[in-house]
Amino acid sequence: MKLGIISPYPPLKGGIAKETEILYHILKDNYDIKIFSFNKLYPGFLYPDKYQHDSSYRNKDREIYHFLNPYNFFQWEKNIKQIINCNCSHLIFRFWNPFFIPLYLYIIKQIIRNNNNIKLYCICDNVLPHERIIFDKYFMKFFYKRFNGYMVMSNNSKELLLEMGFNENNIIKSFLPIKKTFNNKISQNKALKLLNINKPKLLLLFFGLIRDYKGLDILINSMDKLKDYDIKLLIAGKCYKNKNSYKALIRNKNLSNNIIWHDRYIPDSEIHLYFSAVDAVVLSHTKISQSGILPLAYEYNKLIIASDLDSFRENILNNKTGYLFKNNDIDSLKKIIITIYNYHNFNSSEMHIENFKSKYSEQSIVDDFSSLFKL
Repeated sequence: MKLGIISPYPPLKGGIAKETEILYHILKDNYDIKIFSFNKLYPGFLYPDKYQHDSSYRNKDREIYHFLNPYNFFQWEKNIKQIINCNCSHLIFRFWNPFFIPLYLYIIKQIIRNNNNIKLYCICDNVLPHERIIFDKYFMKFFYKRFNGYMVMSNNSKELLLEMGFNENNIIKSFLPIKKTFNNKISQNKALKLLNINKPKLLLLFFGLIRDYKGLDILINSMDKLKDYDIKLLIAGKCYKNKNSYKALIRNKNLSNNIIWHDRYIPDSEIHLYFSAVDAVVLSHTKISQSGILPLAYEYNKLIIASDLDSFRENILNNKTGYLFKNNDIDSLKKIIITIYNYHNFNSSEMHIENFKSKYSEQSIVDDFSSLFKL
């Protein structure tokens, strides 16, 4: 089988690119795969960082092609010819943002015109956009009708497709893989030293690109109620928007001694420092389809503190691999953190995480894709 995957891929930044790299390495021994990636994802003025590429990344894979551009219409015809010439029998579109739908629809139209027998699939990272717009559900349904099958990473995403009228038999529920590419673990003391952080009794991590739906303000407000404890929060990531409002919240709550913010994109080469240094990872999202931070935390055997959203509940064993707090509830989050501070046995949670990770095996992912291609 010749399989093509249209998706961001490193050195492009972002969780989707990293996930696709991991999937490529899991699947490449089973399929003849080519990845059709992007040279740029967004116009510069829409991207929160100066650079869209991770300069620390070194790509050694031959079957990765970086030529797609979602907003340069004059390149589209040339791009599609390159995809057609690869003669893929199965083509997967990785979807997370409606911004890419015009390009995707154009590719689909031209691909089918050239080869009506090709099978088309969609990995739905976000079935609906986080920032909702009027009539978006109808627009998304129009787009999804083009595919033979769908892969989702959470029950919530599956339910959204079912609500749109799609057949359950055409939906494969899988999961985001454990990030085994980040296997350069180091001791906590060494990581803290390299990050120049003095260890408190409990060090929490909020990691990744900061967007409103990730609930950083909830976490900051909970930290305001924890000043009497030896707890610090490490924020590692660049702010998508409203940066000044977060900075003002930290300042107004007098939390400068309680919160450390590394306000920049964290390259792959440094990810191990942050996850090795901390005691627990916080996912304070107010809404989510799934989060790539969760399997990344599990790779480092880190306890997870998360809001009780469906996609977190199905991937966290409460009081074992992590703790769930009431969504959008500052006091609930505060109580969970205090419980961990006073009573949690980290050796016990590490054992639970090690056992729980078996459900994320690479063979399970291979089996899920095999099921997808039978649809």
